[in-house]
Amino acid sequence: MIEVREGRLGKSVHAIQFVYPGQVILTGWGSRVPRRTRHSFQVDHDCHVVINTEIELINHSCEPNCGVFLRRGLPSLEIHALRQIEPGEELTTDYATFEYEIDFMTDPCRCNTPKCRGRITGFRDLPDELKVEYGPYIAEYLREHEALVSAAI
Repeated sequence: MIEVREGRLGKSVHAIQFVYPGQVILTGWGSRVPRRTRHSFQVDHDCHVVINTEIELINHSCEPNCGVFLRRGLPSLEIHALRQIEPGEELTTDYATFEYEIDFMTDPCRCNTPKCRGRITGFRDLPDELKVEYGPYIAEYLREHEALVSAAI
């Protein structure tokens, strides 16, 4: 269903056949790391894992074709298609759906999409309309954090 290729941003993951909306493309989990890294995934408050599979090579886009499905207490992260993906198309996710803040990618975003936000942001900077649009592809711990902050105001 996928293959790793050299792309404009280095190694990237591409579909080799049609992928349909909602289809699970990849699943994985990894080992916990003591702090956020460029290749880790935030999976809970103050908890990051490194997933040494193709998942690690999926690049960011402000207009992604894949969503990260992550549920608390389940040691599994799934990559789902958000829309139909064509053969040869690069798989992308929005890092703001699983990272609260991005402090290690300070260069301008290079996704080149019409909806590019200009830089790779974390959940704390994600526009409210995207928080709604992404629905179940926002990590549960981020929704919980948002609810706690809103209740405190």
